Amino acid sequence: MESAAVIVGLPREEAAEQTVEAPARLEMRKLRSTALRATVWTVVSYGAAQALRVVNSLILTRLLMPSAFGQITLVTTLMVGIALLSDIGLGPSVIQSTRGDEPRFLNAAWTLQAMRGVGLWLMALLLTWPATAVYRDASMRRVLPVLALTLLISGFNSTNLLTLSRHMGVRRLFLLDFSSQLMTLAVTVTWAWFSPTVWALVGGSLVSTLYRLGLSHHPAVAPGVHNRFTWDRESMREILHFGKWIFLGTAFYFFASQADKLILGKYVSLAMLGVYGVAFQISDVPRSVINSFANKVGYPFVSKIIHLPMAEFRGQFLRYRGYALVAGAVLLSAMVTWGDLLIVKLYKPSYAAAAWMVPILAVGLWHTLLYQTSSPVLFSLGKSKYNAVGNGIYCVTMLTAIPLALHCWGLHGAVWAVAAGDLPLYLVFLYGATREGIRPLRQDFAMTVVFVALLGSEFGVRHALR
Repeated sequence: MESAAVIVGLPREEAAEQTVEAPARLEMRKLRSTALRATVWTVVSYGAAQALRVVNSLILTRLLMPSAFGQITLVTTLMVGIALLSDIGLGPSVIQSTRGDEPRFLNAAWTLQAMRGVGLWLMALLLTWPATAVYRDASMRRVLPVLALTLLISGFNSTNLLTLSRHMGVRRLFLLDFSSQLMTLAVTVTWAWFSPTVWALVGGSLVSTLYRLGLSHHPAVAPGVHNRFTWDRESMREILHFGKWIFLGTAFYFFASQADKLILGKYVSLAMLGVYGVAFQISDVPRSVINSFANKVGYPFVSKIIHLPMAEFRGQFLRYRGYALVAGAVLLSAMVTWGDLLIVKLYKPSYAAAAWMVPILAVGLWHTLLYQTSSPVLFSLGKSKYNAVGNGIYCVTMLTAIPLALHCWGLHGAVWAVAAGDLPLYLVFLYGATREGIRPLRQDFAMTVVFVALLGSEFGVRHALR
C-alpha cells in the first residue's frame, strides 16, 4: 500500500526525511511557544516589580533619611561581595546540564548550596570588625551580621526554583518573586512608620527571605523533588568543574561592579552614597529587564537549541536577541531622556543630586545590554572562561578609573567612570561570540544606530516641550 506522501507525488526518500524532521519541527515550535509565553511573563513580572520598587522607594524616602539608604547600600554591597566571591554557578549548572532534572543531581546541588549558605554567614561575621573600622560606622557591627542571615536562609531554598528556571517556568517564579516583594514592602513600611531607622530595611529583607524559603518548598508553588542532603561525588564534580570559571569570573565581577559603592563609601558621606544608590537603582531598570529576560528566557532557550547546526542556531539566536535589543533601546532611551524628571518630580529635595546622575548612568548601559544578550550563548557552549577574562579586565578598569576620575573631576567624573567602566567586558564577549561563530557585530552596530535615533527623537520632543 502506497504512503500518503507517495500518493501526492513525493519520492520515498524525501517522504522519509520529512517524517523524521516533523517531530523536530514540532519540538521547535513548542519551544518557541514556551519561550514566547516566558517572555510575556518576564515583561509582566519586571513591569510589576519595577512599579512596586518605585512605590517602595517613594514611600521609604519620605520615612527614612538618606543616611539610612547609605548604610544599607554599603552593607548590601559587602554581602553581595561575599556571595559573589564564593559563587560556584549552581543555577547555570542545573540549567545547562543533561542531568539537570535528576533528583540525585538536584539534591547534590542543594547540599552544596546549603553548605555555601552557612559559609557565607560565617564569612560575614569575620568581615564585620574590619568593615566597621574601615568605614567608621559603629552600627555596622550589628547590621551586617543580622542582614547576612538572609544569605544563610537562602542557602536552604529548594532547587525546584532552579528547575523552574531550567524549563522557563516564569509565571510561577513571577508569583513567588512578586509576593515576596509585597511582603518586603509591607514589613519595611510598617516598621519604618513606627521606627524610621535602617532596621526597617533589615527587618523587611529578613521576613521576605523566610517567606521565600517557605514557598520554595511548597509543592503547589514549586513542584518537584523533595530536597535532602546527598553526597554524590559525580554530580558535585560536574557542578564544580563547570563552576570553576564562574567562580573566578564572579570574584572579578564583584570588585568591578561594586567598586563604585566601595570607593564612594570611603570618600563621600553616607547621605550622598544613599543619593547615588537611588540614582543607580532608577537608571538600572532597563538593564534589569533585559538581564531578567536573558536569565529566565534567553539562557534556557539557547541551552535547548544549542545542538542545532551553527547556521540555523545563529539565525534563531540573533533573531530573538534583536527583539530583546529593540525593547532595551526603547526603555533605555526613555530613561536617558526623561529619567531625571522622576527625581525632580517625585523625590524629596534632599535627593535632588540624583537627577544629574540618572542620565549618565543610563546611557552607559547600552553596551551592557549588548553583552548581556550575547552571554547566554557562551555559557550554553560551556565557554565561561570569556566571562572570567572579561570581568578580570573590567575589575582592573573600575578600580583604576573611579579613583582617578574622582581625584581629577570629582563626583561627576566618578559617575562617568562607572557608566563607561564595563566597556572592556563588552569587547571580550564580542570577541568570544565572534570566535564561536555567532558574529553579532553587525547586529550590534544596527541596534546602536536605532538607539541613537531614539535618543535624538526623544530629546527633540523634550526640547519642543521645553
